[in-house]
Amino acid sequence: MTASPSSPHITLACAAALTGLSLRTWQRRAEGGQVPRLDDASGRGLVPLQALMDALPPAWGDEDTQTLLDADQGGAAAQADMGARFATAALVADNGADAARNARVALYFLARAADQGEADAMHWMGLLSAAGLDEAGGNPQQTQARALALVAQAAAQGHGIARGQLQALLANGLTAHG
Repeated sequence: MTASPSSPHITLACAAALTGLSLRTWQRRAEGGQVPRLDDASGRGLVPLQALMDALPPAWGDEDTQTLLDADQGGAAAQADMGARFATAALVADNGADAARNARVALYFLARAADQGEADAMHWMGLLSAAGLDEAGGNPQQTQARALALVAQAAAQGHGIARGQLQALLANGLTAHG
């Protein structure tokens, strides 16, 4: 069945990233009839965005929904925007569980945008890494090296803030090896 354009749907992979549930769990929910599954023209499984509204941040609006849909379709700028929203939430979270959840969602979108050369996404990934909220998991040497590498990549792509940060870090003697 082809997804109806009148109601917003997202891919199963995006639903998994937003909720923290596995892709297989979403597939089982669709197979069991707990959530409607539709397929787009390329055969990707889709679920109604309404099925995971509880997983979205408070004050989620129509503009946020459109950005999410654009990000799910592969738009690098939208992926970077969505990742930045969740990265910001991770960096200001009051508890570790919220920080980790928001960082996980942020990294899902940011990694996809960074793979397309989106400098802002690389910069945000560097910030998350510097805060110990990436896959290095707080290992200080790995975290520092990864943060520096990501900020350097963003700077190389022309990201002005990253260039300034990189210059300041290097002026203070920070290197990838400490």
